Amino acid sequence: MTATAPAPATREDAGTPADTPGPSGRFVDVAAITLIVTELLIRAWAAWGGYFSLDDFTFARLAAEKGLGADLLMTPYNSHFMPGAYLMVWAETTISPLDYRLAASVDLALMAVSFILTWMLIRRLAGPRLVALIPLAIVLISPITLPATLWWAVSINQLAMLIAIPGALLAQLAYLRTGKARYAAIAVLTAALALPFYEKAALVVPLVFVFTIILQPHSDLPDRFKAALFRYKRQWLAFVVLGVIYAGVYLTRPLDRRGDSAVDLGGLLGNAATNSVPAGLLGGPWSWKAIGAVDASANPPIALRIISVVIILAVVAVTVYRRPLAWQAWVFFGGTLLFDVLVLAVGRLQLGSGAAMEYRYFTDLVPIAAVALTLALLGPPAWAASWPQRSGIEWPPVVGGTKLAFPNANALVLPLVVALFVSSLVSIVKYSNRWHANPAKDYVANAEQSIRAMGRPIDLYNGAVPEKVAWGVLNPTNFPSRLMAPLNLPINPDPDVSDDLYVLDPSGQLSRARVTSARAPAGTTKNCGYRVSGKRFPIFLDKELFNWWWYAELQYTAKQTTTAVFNSANTRGKKITFEQGTHTLWVKVQGPAAWVTFDNVPKSAGLCLSSVTVGVADPGEPATP
Repeated sequence: MTATAPAPATREDAGTPADTPGPSGRFVDVAAITLIVTELLIRAWAAWGGYFSLDDFTFARLAAEKGLGADLLMTPYNSHFMPGAYLMVWAETTISPLDYRLAASVDLALMAVSFILTWMLIRRLAGPRLVALIPLAIVLISPITLPATLWWAVSINQLAMLIAIPGALLAQLAYLRTGKARYAAIAVLTAALALPFYEKAALVVPLVFVFTIILQPHSDLPDRFKAALFRYKRQWLAFVVLGVIYAGVYLTRPLDRRGDSAVDLGGLLGNAATNSVPAGLLGGPWSWKAIGAVDASANPPIALRIISVVIILAVVAVTVYRRPLAWQAWVFFGGTLLFDVLVLAVGRLQLGSGAAMEYRYFTDLVPIAAVALTLALLGPPAWAASWPQRSGIEWPPVVGGTKLAFPNANALVLPLVVALFVSSLVSIVKYSNRWHANPAKDYVANAEQSIRAMGRPIDLYNGAVPEKVAWGVLNPTNFPSRLMAPLNLPINPDPDVSDDLYVLDPSGQLSRARVTSARAPAGTTKNCGYRVSGKRFPIFLDKELFNWWWYAELQYTAKQTTTAVFNSANTRGKKITFEQGTHTLWVKVQGPAAWVTFDNVPKSAGLCLSSVTVGVADPGEPATP
């Protein structure tokens, strides 16, 4: 993968343009690092106050139950093939189970890597120009990347792509400038390392190719295309080999089958191009639409949607007016947007056009927008540029032939950067507050604390957790034993027979189980209820339950310990033991229960049933150690 490199520029990174004097490169770099650190502190506040949600629990459960091995790493999830993401999940779950602070810290570290690589790419393209801070600010502030910061299930896929895109483009830039094959290999290796985290990282390959076309030292597009294709053909062959190998593995996985529903491609593209993405690039959406207990989709006010679109169209128009070939940079961005919409249409068609309002599907757009803006504003580096300039046009550009009289164009940079940060704070705070109020956080903490406080293994009714904690569609993750599997709690979920059954209340606190639903009428034997004895003793309930699994709660008194055979619905021949004294016994029942029977109970046992109920185990009295 060698190539004849253009002669390097005489000044590092193309230097500072002669017509726009500005601060030193050191000043620009210090300002960039300051912005990056500031945004990371904001993201740290947003992330560390949150907690796991929805698919997060499923990934943690799979890691805890399967352990590290092919059964975990090669398991698809919603058509995602992501052994790298599973490896990360396993490592974090093993080190500190369900520790969101650890997960958030890892995500912040990876986001920092993405920010730094993106700045390095912008800096190599723009040189030490203060205006380069504007595309950097867009990368830093855009709420489009918020889900990848706060939602673990999104971050384990998409942070790899947020690193791979600037990383591969940065390596490609070095390859184009120097012709050294090691940089071409780094670009290919970067894509190869990202693919195990998210199949959408395949986007890196066409991005690298288009980026290469844009930077070719030719004036017309056909020549640029041919030069890029043939000059670096060995690198493209390496990318093809990588793609064939990955596709061969990916297509052998038992991926989810999608339905035959019609794809609303126009609705998806319309929402993305006019509603969600423009606002997100300017710090919006400023208002969110709730999805479940914590997540939210973009819901910018109509007026601000229009303003966002107008601003972005104006930037595109002005940059193309100033540099006629700047349209290639915007095709670079627009093609990525179209790619994201097509992937969304194929992979999430069941969600309809509203899916385009969820930023997690457009994470990769942010660094591409920054690169496109950098190229459109400043053109390629001096060693690669041949974009014709309109004579007499300085930055900021001329609009309609009337020069905007700014004595120092660099004076605009700081106000624009501050405006972007302020704009984004509204969106970040509103979005983060939802995650900070995550009901799953207190539920899991209460459950772990109250269970461990018992100081012994406990029998636990494993009924579904509240929907606000985990949706039913996540079954079986929405059962306590599976939701909290990584914590390895001392519980025996859903025992067949228990003399001490517990249940978690809606807040996660441990309580004694109390069965409700179907009840037997009060027994007629004075001071006893039902005096049970004989070969078979039937008791009928006041209603029949549907075909499910239930618990029978038997409150009884026995003069001596005795065994019996319990029957109900599809549960037959289950041996149970009644202990001497007054106790409660819970027996698991399968099927449409309408009655219970007790077989082979000796009269000498003196067994009295004061209450018989069958149904769901609800929280009763708070548990005490």
